[in-house]
Amino acid sequence: MIEERSDGKTKIIMDGIESDAKITKHVINSLSPDRGYDVMIENQLPVSQGMGMSAAGAIAVGLCVTSVTGADEYEAYKAAHIAEVLCGGGLGDVAGITGGRTPVRVKAGLQPYGRTIDTELDINLTVAVLGPKIPTIGILSDKAAVKAVVDAGIISVNEFIDTRTEKKLYEAASKFSSAAGFETNEVKNALSLLRKDHEASMCMLGNSIFTNASEDIVRNTLSNAEIFSLHSSTDGPRVIRKV
Repeated sequence: MIEERSDGKTKIIMDGIESDAKITKHVINSLSPDRGYDVMIENQLPVSQGMGMSAAGAIAVGLCVTSVTGADEYEAYKAAHIAEVLCGGGLGDVAGITGGRTPVRVKAGLQPYGRTIDTELDINLTVAVLGPKIPTIGILSDKAAVKAVVDAGIISVNEFIDTRTEKKLYEAASKFSSAAGFETNEVKNALSLLRKDHEASMCMLGNSIFTNASEDIVRNTLSNAEIFSLHSSTDGPRVIRKV
């Protein structure tokens, strides 16, 4: 939710706490440099746990601003994508969010420069947060880490696109997180327990996992985890409320 201010300043409240929110401010300054806003963001999933929440928030605020200024909605996605890249968020989460159900980016960049495939894979999954946050900027600023991600990602993406089944999604994701070398001890332990009877893999990049096991099973297996039930959707980002 945003509300325009008369003094030209911007104040951001995220989950009830005032936040610097560099990515969000970058979006606002790009789209509306001469106006200020009170911004309220409520995240329904944890931040910095591999779930694309900074991209989701950037898009949401961008759409609210374009609805005020009258700019085309594409400018909101463009500003969100640029802010993510420049401010150390995800490199492709914005493009992924706009790509339909279980999307796969096959060419870097926001459309029409990049390319994202809607695999039309409709799935239910459970997410478990296992430990401290993993700030994305620390990974993306490491050239060796980025190279490991790219090399592992090319193989995994191609394998998944060729088959596009839920089982192959978990297989490719597991191969990717293992080869990239980012699995924490908490993640490895959780995957080991859940893979006895279910599919499971790491959320990239987060100290968290996703699985096809039910919420009850995950809760019983990982008693100390923060757990969420999710479903893939055809609904794209949209303005829900503007003040």
